[in-house]
Amino acid sequence: GGELPQDLLFPSLAAARSKPTELVAMHQLWPHGMGIPSISIMLHELIKLLHHAKCRDVTIIRIGTSGGLGIEAGSVVITDTAVDSSFRPRFEQVVLGDVVVRSTELDKDLAEELLACSRDIPDFPTLIGHTMCTYDFYEGQGRLDGALCSFSSEKKLEYLRRAYEAGVRNIEMESSAFAALCRLCGLKGESCCFH
Repeated sequence: GGELPQDLLFPSLAAARSKPTELVAMHQLWPHGMGIPSISIMLHELIKLLHHAKCRDVTIIRIGTSGGLGIEAGSVVITDTAVDSSFRPRFEQVVLGDVVVRSTELDKDLAEELLACSRDIPDFPTLIGHTMCTYDFYEGQGRLDGALCSFSSEKKLEYLRRAYEAGVRNIEMESSAFAALCRLCGLKGESCCFH
């Protein structure tokens, strides 16, 4: 019972290492669970792996699901900026007791490139918009059907109207951490979510 060689575990990374002067395209699926903690763990591990494999010019495209806001069911939202529950383009993280604020803007050129690709696919409604990232699936997203609900239906609709006016087109629970980590590590990143 020894460990499996890295080349067997990550064959595309092995190919990238063996041809450092050639352009090697890697297409890998890296599933993550639900919420900021889960995607944060996955991204830290992936970014460390990319660093040790000496990968350069990396593009990461996150594909997920979300709730839509004022858009057609079945639409894909390409995130230009992830916003918090107050519609601010920022990710707040507590590091050693201090609140650290990081930008959540994603690569605008990549967003436009993905939008252009979607035009070649019939019946595939796609748009670019803000994605609101929440820490909670129920109250944090204005749902009335959780175990707790501290607001009325009217307050919910007022909040969602304000979100829409702020450019929010979908709601999920991972995009702010994804955007902040990609930006901080100099990785070209984009989040595409199905509604």
